[in-house]
Amino acid sequence: MRFMVFVRSPKPLAALYRDTLLRAGVLLDAGDLVPHAYGVSGYWLIDVRDQEEAVERVRRIPLPACVVEIREVPVV
Repeated sequence: MRFMVFVRSPKPLAALYRDTLLRAGVLLDAGDLVPHAYGVSGYWLIDVRDQEEAVERVRRIPLPACVVEIREVPVV
């Protein structure tokens, strides 16, 4: 299953921690989005077994003062 993980943070983090997901073999894409009023947004597109694994992988990454949203992405 594929999941899009959005991260809102005071500083760019998507690129910083993508190596962790890349080494685990689950990262499909990552990037920082245009800055906005809440800081910097970034994303990871990951391919994992289920939502529980997606949540667990994100929990392992030290994300101080961040808002994280995980959404399933349909594969077509």
